[in-house]
Amino acid sequence: MATVTVSQEPEGTVSVKQFTALEQKVDALVARLHQLLPQPPQKAEGSRNLLKAGQLPKIPGSKQPLTPESLPATPEVGTPAVQPIVDQVDSVACTERPSAKLAIHILEIIQRYGNNAVSKDAPSPGNAKFMALVEGCIIKHEPVRMVLPAFPFKSPNRHDKTLGSLSDLGEELALTHLNGLCESIAEIYEHGAKVVIASDGLVYNDLMGIGDSEVWDYSTAVRKVIEGKELHHVSALRIVDLLGHSSTKDLTREEYLIHAGCYRRELVARYGPRNFDSRAAVREEEDTCMTYRGYIKFLTKDLMHSKLATDTHDQQNPKKRYKEAIENLAYQMITRGKAFACAIEAECGEYVRLSIHPSTGQTKLSVPLLPPAPGGQLMTPWHSAIVVGVDGSYRAVHAADVRETHDLVYRDGRPYCFRERSPLFDFGELKVEFEHLYPCGLIIRPAAGTKPAPSYRDVDVEKVRKLAEVQSPVVLRGFADTTDRELFISRAYEMGKVLPWTFGVLQEVKDHKRSDKLHNNVVSSEAMPMHYDGMFKFVTQKDESGNDMMDEDGKEIKVQRPPKFQYFTSIATAPKGTGYTLFAASRLFFKYLPAPYSVERLEAVRWRMDNDGFWDAKIADLPLVVRHPQTNAPCVRWHEPWPASKTKFSTCKITIGNDSQDLVQLVDQLLYDRRVCLRFSWEQGDILLSDNTAMLHTRSAFTGDCDRELWRIHFD
Repeated sequence: MATVTVSQEPEGTVSVKQFTALEQKVDALVARLHQLLPQPPQKAEGSRNLLKAGQLPKIPGSKQPLTPESLPATPEVGTPAVQPIVDQVDSVACTERPSAKLAIHILEIIQRYGNNAVSKDAPSPGNAKFMALVEGCIIKHEPVRMVLPAFPFKSPNRHDKTLGSLSDLGEELALTHLNGLCESIAEIYEHGAKVVIASDGLVYNDLMGIGDSEVWDYSTAVRKVIEGKELHHVSALRIVDLLGHSSTKDLTREEYLIHAGCYRRELVARYGPRNFDSRAAVREEEDTCMTYRGYIKFLTKDLMHSKLATDTHDQQNPKKRYKEAIENLAYQMITRGKAFACAIEAECGEYVRLSIHPSTGQTKLSVPLLPPAPGGQLMTPWHSAIVVGVDGSYRAVHAADVRETHDLVYRDGRPYCFRERSPLFDFGELKVEFEHLYPCGLIIRPAAGTKPAPSYRDVDVEKVRKLAEVQSPVVLRGFADTTDRELFISRAYEMGKVLPWTFGVLQEVKDHKRSDKLHNNVVSSEAMPMHYDGMFKFVTQKDESGNDMMDEDGKEIKVQRPPKFQYFTSIATAPKGTGYTLFAASRLFFKYLPAPYSVERLEAVRWRMDNDGFWDAKIADLPLVVRHPQTNAPCVRWHEPWPASKTKFSTCKITIGNDSQDLVQLVDQLLYDRRVCLRFSWEQGDILLSDNTAMLHTRSAFTGDCDRELWRIHFD
């Protein structure tokens, strides 16, 4: 597509007005062709613009070529037919096929991220087209591909709902959430998964008074988040990509704005279903009805300060007129959305169709981008602002609801999120910035432009400890003197009671390059099981007078005494992509705990661990859930089973004493769930503090010949 210069029109060039008029005529030609030709539109290489390709077929039965004057004002276009890539399976019962079993597991992961209101009579998605699509990818050794129409533009109600017109923390959380879905699939399927975001901004923006330029700027900002956060499993496309125009990768903002209206009209002309009745669809189709209700809900607030609201305000019975206008707009959006859905089906027919709207799970799978707490309201990033709680939780809200009660946080000069007001975020004269991690954790850095880097000795570590009690892990990054051994140890004593090992207060955690069975896997390069520190640390129980307590045989009564905190500094890191430390948050574990399980049920569970090798211990009657000493929140106590197939060192067998052994798989699966577990990548000089009660942790393997080294101290 040629670039058109807007500011100047030298002799021999075509003006923007002339070019747009020409393209409008071409749109009409394309629409007329689709009306007259019996076959549905087919994919074509490169541009589908028939005029540019020099292919103008004649009207069937006529010797005359098509002309703009011969075209109807409102063409009717049929819905394109798309053939499935794999025949529908008869039943999920055919799970003897390995590919079918794997497809079911993949769909279960998608369903875990989902919000599908499946009725009792509705078929399971694993028995519908999604099963065939996913198994088709597996058979062909390809990534499982998913497509999600989303990320159109920010709500026009910037006063009540959002922080501005560009992306903020909400988009970052949502996109990271989608990437985590794909990474979860990659853990069980070697070819992984990808989510393609089909930006639908240009489908609806003119109906809501949003400019095409704003749609471009927002979608560009979304792409920058994907790139900047290294979300390798997520990509985005625009309407122009669905229409098959060539060289869209290099499309400029100027070209996009010149042709945006044409893209929108071409979408409707090419893919608008013949004789589609949006009102009938809302009455008769459950999914369409749910989408319509969602439109009504957000449009009512979106357009409160719009021209539409002003116009109806001056009419008789303004509330009724505004309601009617919103309903009419919603029906128009249903019609446009149907055309967009047909375009996606034509271009992405081999993709699993995701949706941000509640769904029955039969034609599309609903995946909330910002999962609420149980019973909470579903919101999208473009209809809300994010509130970060002192406990590290994320909540999508309407900006007006918290503007007076929370602090507005800026990033790169524009509003980014709201944060709960707390003295814990005030570090006095030391100016710092906070980065809230997904799904948990906090990085504290010196404020931008602070030079030289402030010393770790100037950080209020008492505040760091208090923050770690509610939103571990807390990381200090970018400070000086963090690898000073004496300073590192002395600051531990400022934060609590240091608990030494037999060899001293500080352990150097690095690979000792041994492989004998009795060696400690902590000082190896192997991956480790999910656990809490102090699993094997026992002390003699004391009575009220401080005396040692004895059992009936006169032996000291030993009780488990894990430390309250882990405290690290990073001396050297592993190669990128290895040597992560994983932190699983109990707060998030219970947020995503599936029915029929509950906190009350898990609090009653007792388990046993049988360990050989270096640890060589048999410990029974261990509680699965304990209460946090400061917050009283339920916290998971667990050690992942660790068979000989995973290690050269100590193995571990777990037995559930008073509940189903299936709990083992449930707990392990949920602890590694990317909605629960942070994969933390170290940088040299990082200080990290983690609450050993609220969090479980582990380590991924790293290259055996690297110098990865952490210093670790325990304290209460």
